[in-house]
Amino acid sequence: MELKTVPINQIKPNPFQPRESFDKEALKELADSIRDAGVIQPIIVRLHRDGYQIVAGERRWRALQIADFREVPVIIKNVGEERVLLESLIENLHRLDLTDIERENAIHEIWASGRFRSKAELARTLGVSESRVNDDIEAWEFRHKEAHGLPPVSTRTIRGTQGLPTEERKRIIEKVSIGELKVSEVDTIAKIIRKAPEVVKKELLKPKSIVTPKIAETIVEKLSDAKEQEEIIRDVRRLRLTEDEVEDRISDIQRAKKIGTPLTKEMNVREDTIYTVGDYECPHCKKHYLIKCDGKKDWLE
Repeated sequence: MELKTVPINQIKPNPFQPRESFDKEALKELADSIRDAGVIQPIIVRLHRDGYQIVAGERRWRALQIADFREVPVIIKNVGEERVLLESLIENLHRLDLTDIERENAIHEIWASGRFRSKAELARTLGVSESRVNDDIEAWEFRHKEAHGLPPVSTRTIRGTQGLPTEERKRIIEKVSIGELKVSEVDTIAKIIRKAPEVVKKELLKPKSIVTPKIAETIVEKLSDAKEQEEIIRDVRRLRLTEDEVEDRISDIQRAKKIGTPLTKEMNVREDTIYTVGDYECPHCKKHYLIKCDGKKDWLE
């Protein structure tokens, strides 16, 4: 390697640069910083035709141009064509300068080149965990082979849905992209879907569903009977129960089962007759905990 100062117009960008976009405001801030403090870290380049090609440091090179620098300190490194992307990726990875999609694209391209015998070897070269490499490659394959047209989401979101059927993965990703689910909830919802009955799974994945991951988890963990699960889902939809109310409703069901008394019994009703809703569930109202109903689907407080 050789350290020297070269004219900035002799340096060309890296065609293998893993970063796909550069934030203009961030570049301006970096340019201001360079004007004040100078270039602290040289750009790494390689000899290329009649000048130099950037191996690592393209963001600094762009900022130097904005700052009107005519010369720039560089480290000239002997890097073969096949290692340019690898060198650039290593620098960006450790500077945390890449988006998830940029990182996935670069790691997949290096892996697809066949230069590494195993993902473990590639991970060691990049200085990251093998699971990171596996996640990035799997996410790339999902985005390009199964998730065409889906909005971009984080690698973590895609990783959390691994093992689920494609359509269920897409539903979760769509809900995350529009803010119906948090990224931190993806692992929970995927775990629930793997063991949930169809009625819970279907309701949980519906657009704008009021069944939250917490509600679904509570139902699946505390009720094993399919009819009871369906009843709770109906109550949640109809009555818009909160997470705490779902807990209370399940406790009522469990208590009734324990003492051997049905929680709800249908009864015949006549209009203009006031019925007290105690041990019974009104066939009109379907709310076991209400005080009175007059048989016309009207409430009496």
